[in-house]
Amino acid sequence: MSLVRRGASVLALGLLLGLLTLTLLAPPARADDSVGHISRLDVAATVDADGGTVGVELDLTYDFGDDEAHGPFLVLAELQEIADDPDRYRRLTVSDVTAESPTGAPADVRVERDGGAVQLYIGDEDVEVTGAHDYRITYTVDGLPNPEVTGPDGTVRDELYWNVVAPGGFDIPIEDITVSITGPVPTEVGGCYVGRTGSDTACDGDGQARGERVDFFHGRLDEGEGLSVAVGWPAGTLVDAKPVYEPRRTWSNTFQIDGLTGGAAGLATVLGAGAAVVVASRRGRDEAYLDLTPGLVAADGGAGTVGKVRRRQPVAVRFTPPDDVRPGEVGTLHDEYADLRDVSATLVDLAVRGYLRIEEVAPEKDDDVSDWRLVPLRDWSEGLEAYERELLDALMPEGKAVTLSDLGADYATAVARTQEALYRTVTERGWFRGSPLAVRNRWLVGGLGLVGLGMLVTLALVLLRWPAVLGIPLLVVGLVVAVVAFAVPARTAAGTAVLAQTLGFRQYLATAEAEQIRFEEGQDVFSRYLPYAIVFGLTERWAQILADVAARGQVSEPDWYVPVNAGVLWWTQPALFAGSVGAFAEAASSAVSTAGSSSSSGFSGSVGGGGGGMGGGSW
Repeated sequence: MSLVRRGASVLALGLLLGLLTLTLLAPPARADDSVGHISRLDVAATVDADGGTVGVELDLTYDFGDDEAHGPFLVLAELQEIADDPDRYRRLTVSDVTAESPTGAPADVRVERDGGAVQLYIGDEDVEVTGAHDYRITYTVDGLPNPEVTGPDGTVRDELYWNVVAPGGFDIPIEDITVSITGPVPTEVGGCYVGRTGSDTACDGDGQARGERVDFFHGRLDEGEGLSVAVGWPAGTLVDAKPVYEPRRTWSNTFQIDGLTGGAAGLATVLGAGAAVVVASRRGRDEAYLDLTPGLVAADGGAGTVGKVRRRQPVAVRFTPPDDVRPGEVGTLHDEYADLRDVSATLVDLAVRGYLRIEEVAPEKDDDVSDWRLVPLRDWSEGLEAYERELLDALMPEGKAVTLSDLGADYATAVARTQEALYRTVTERGWFRGSPLAVRNRWLVGGLGLVGLGMLVTLALVLLRWPAVLGIPLLVVGLVVAVVAFAVPARTAAGTAVLAQTLGFRQYLATAEAEQIRFEEGQDVFSRYLPYAIVFGLTERWAQILADVAARGQVSEPDWYVPVNAGVLWWTQPALFAGSVGAFAEAASSAVSTAGSSSSSGFSGSVGGGGGGMGGGSW
């Protein structure tokens, strides 16, 4: 530290250093609702030549007035920032604290340490006092003097540059302040400064030397004002008096970003993330029969010419679903996810095909939500896909009617098992090169693994004090891998052909009008196509088509769904039909989610520029 003022240093108390975060410093803590004022403050400090330990004695008169308080509350700094040194803290050690009251007030002392400060609670928590009382507090401080500091005149001295009262430390006025510094030998120079942080206003009485002692005086400090003193002795006076420092964590010294480390980390991040995106894009590209019209497969089981496609080819409108492809399979093939809508559509499809009946249950109260009863109608042990049997077995294991609201967690389990079985089905049919779920999970786990590895590497670099920025590429690349996992599943040429048929049928459902519907199968066509409309999010539109046709008398009431208000021609009214069947599909999906349910120095100095610091009030 220099005896020339290099700038004001704000006294603050350091919060504990946090991993990979910029350490913030807070001003000295103080008790809430401080009352009264300090009408006298005498500070006497004795500097030991051996090691520079400072013994401090505070004599003060605290006038609480008519307000009741337990006693004084003082805060002594132990950890503080250093001007122009962002990588270290100055460490002071306060010890041997005692307190007494010559006027007989309770003077028990409780010592607490928090955020780089020592907090002294003087008094009895069971006793409150009023009026003026005298207190004497003593303690020692290690690490406060600065040896061999070069002054403005080029002279090298040992010094004590001390924030006796920290700026902002007290929220009460302090009157009649005297500070006495006693050293091993007479002082050569001394200074005293008062005011706000950075102020170089001299104290009222500045540097009265009396042998080895130098005295300072000031009449009054207003709320928030501080007082700092600086005293110098010939170099070598203080033997083995060395400042103690602690590492300080900031973004700058933690990540250590410069041209070399920043460039290396940036290059590794770009290359790694770019490689992840490229690989995911290539692996997620669907195959297709290059020499066939989209939606067709090679005749007689031939393989045809297979290649990867970059863009989806235009498809022709298809008036029927893909042959032997159920709604749940269509939904899974379409978006590569066996989601809740696919399971709901499967349940409706099973009802349309006669395996169960869906009965709407009237709510007991007007504000109750609707409920549905699932009634089994026929044996399902044969003739169904594995995921369809999984669903029915899980919902009605005893072959008896159940109510959707009564299933609870069993329904969530049934849905999960059905989703897994759907993934197996579309994979076994040869539509994907691997289960979409398994492929996504592998990439997701790999990405999260890279993130975890990046965290460990970054932590190790922090502990070793090496550039932590070098661990960032692993974190970023891991996140990218996890994000692009959704794009990795890829369809085979056969899957792409079926997808083209699916998209053609979706186009038909989205654009067809009532008069364009083929009636070879009568009313059944509307019910049969409804689960596909549910999968594609076209339930309301298909309900409108049904109503238009029913209004002409070309269809009769569906028998697989029984509404509450049976007999009111509900199927001829789009709002009622979509509200009933659509509400069931929505409830069947949402039932899953509801089932289981973060010092520079010296002479020509300034307030706050020294080491240490005291603040406080009453408690």
